[in-house]
Amino acid sequence: MVPRPRIDLIATGLACLIPPVELWLGSFVPQLFAHRLGRVLITDVIFFAGFCGAIWLYRSVLRTDWREFKKHWFVNFIKAVGGVIASYAILLVVRSLLKPWLSSSGVPDVLSMQTATVTLIASLTVLMAPFTEEIIFRHALFYQWRNRGVLTWLMFVLSAILFGLVHWNNFDGNIVAMIPYMAVGAWYALIYYWSRNIWQNILTHFLFDFIQFLSALLLFILAFFGI
Repeated sequence: MVPRPRIDLIATGLACLIPPVELWLGSFVPQLFAHRLGRVLITDVIFFAGFCGAIWLYRSVLRTDWREFKKHWFVNFIKAVGGVIASYAILLVVRSLLKPWLSSSGVPDVLSMQTATVTLIASLTVLMAPFTEEIIFRHALFYQWRNRGVLTWLMFVLSAILFGLVHWNNFDGNIVAMIPYMAVGAWYALIYYWSRNIWQNILTHFLFDFIQFLSALLLFILAFFGI
């Protein structure tokens, strides 16, 4: 039986403050910056601060798990690719079930942003999110509560719900549109539960989000060459 992970309540409390603080600060950005590029740049800075804070709080977990993860990096990479495919399948299925309650505006589309340059800069947040979100939602809010009976699975549900809700700004507060991401959050929690290594989650999540970044990069290239 895998021993109970140690719970650092101070680190947990600080980590759990990162998403609401990011959302709170982000709510002021439109009021402070009239230009879209300025809003995007300051949003990137806010996300970068949260990214650094999450890594610093759980640097020992990241360091320890990395030593094991890199020993079988190729196998773990293949598992991550499979995890990404499953993630998109989950999104597709859940969205199809919720289709009667979803409007086309409820699902974000990175290609719909005003300019390719702003789109590319804005998409930098998706390269940081896998680290920040896996540390907070999968480790602080779920995995470190492992082997604690009912509490473990209550945290499983809570972490999945909160993971969906953290995308509040992406969906303009449309909770129904966040439900597919709650399902993906539950899937990522299971990946961590089975793999017992946070880097498996980070890599899976990174590859999932990297597709969005590639879309923004492709749009930028097409715009740059006037295609």
